[in-house]
Amino acid sequence: MASPKQYAVLQKDGLQPNAEQIRRAFSSFHNLTDADAIRLAASAQGILMRQLGADAARAFQRALQAEGVAAALVLESDLRVLPDGKVLHRLELNSDGFVIFDLLGRAQPVPWSDLSLVAAGAVRNIETSRDQASQRSSSTFGVNPNAMAAGTKLDAGSQLLLELVLTGRRLRYEINAAHFPFKYAIDRPEFSTLEKFVWLVKEICRCSPHALMNRGARDIRDGTELVRGYASRQVFTDEMVWLLWHNANAKPTGHA
Repeated sequence: MASPKQYAVLQKDGLQPNAEQIRRAFSSFHNLTDADAIRLAASAQGILMRQLGADAARAFQRALQAEGVAAALVLESDLRVLPDGKVLHRLELNSDGFVIFDLLGRAQPVPWSDLSLVAAGAVRNIETSRDQASQRSSSTFGVNPNAMAAGTKLDAGSQLLLELVLTGRRLRYEINAAHFPFKYAIDRPEFSTLEKFVWLVKEICRCSPHALMNRGARDIRDGTELVRGYASRQVFTDEMVWLLWHNANAKPTGHA
């Protein structure tokens, strides 16, 4: 017997719902509290709920829509848009693109036009055992007042992550700043790891303005020296998934 289909409820646009909208939507569900609503409003990254049965997902979508939140109902299987990630051990930048290297030192050039998504953030690496909704909504680290400024010491419970997703080739590369040799991209030994990370993200964003960018990358692109915090790897990944889903499903300009 086939397993029941599972659904996610997503924002249709980038307008983050406020706590009062979510609180009123939650009022119809006995297992969701006002505190859950406040946390979700603070940390929503496009995907509001995941792994719901059809009835629960439709009920949550209708409750949100009644509060003026544009929400979409999407099969979980349709959100498998991220290719498997590969750890990047070396990166060099040039005017035409960037060069990646495998463990044997073999170079592979990638033109800037192939870069479809840039995601950056200070991600907590301690995952909790809460359910998906609570985990996603529990961030007090996912807003700029708690972000990490260049020149400060990285929290031992966090990791600076940069993800690069390529178009067409279905490739995704990850840089973990703690283990990455920045000297091939920026040879500034006087810089802290955090300063090197901010520089690298800013330079990649500058060279690929066409690419989708998560909030962390946009912050740095726009000149802040802060790295946006994400409460968990799931929250960080969910934002990337939502950006790719939203871009693939956005109506062409000029259509109603």
